[in-house]
Amino acid sequence: MTATPAPQAAAPPPPAPELARLETALSALVRWSESRHVRAEVARLAGYDLPSSALRLLEHFAAAGPMRVSDIAECLRIDVSTASLQLRRLRADALVVRRTDPSDGRSGVIAITEEGRLVLARVRAARCGLLAEVFGATPPDQLGRAADVLGLVQEHMLAAAPTGGHPEARA
Repeated sequence: MTATPAPQAAAPPPPAPELARLETALSALVRWSESRHVRAEVARLAGYDLPSSALRLLEHFAAAGPMRVSDIAECLRIDVSTASLQLRRLRADALVVRRTDPSDGRSGVIAITEEGRLVLARVRAARCGLLAEVFGATPPDQLGRAADVLGLVQEHMLAAAPTGGHPEARA
């Protein structure tokens, strides 16, 4: 018996050239920031090596403040068990702490500690240092325009998120 190949879907229409350029640039930026070399260099410069998922959580707490684990998972669109697993290292390293929820004494919230803020500040300084190397010859006004455009992209992405976006995710 010969298998019949499934019909191939028609190719999607090409995107507007500006969107294609934006997608290419954002993909390159993400690949660069998540590359082993950059992550290792940030860890070396910051003196602290955090997995990307843990760093995202730490950035989220710094921006949003204390939250229940279930709310964190919802905001980041991950399973509660995944959030709990990722929080384990942050709690073990005293970068976040579990506190009693002031609005409901029966439950707890997770909050960033001063040590967590310090680690996050060192990581951000290390990333800024690498960006300074990459963009050393770029005039400040061009960097400002790039930051404005990326801020706009972030705002649009947050607004278009399925739950309407979360302002606290703007870390």
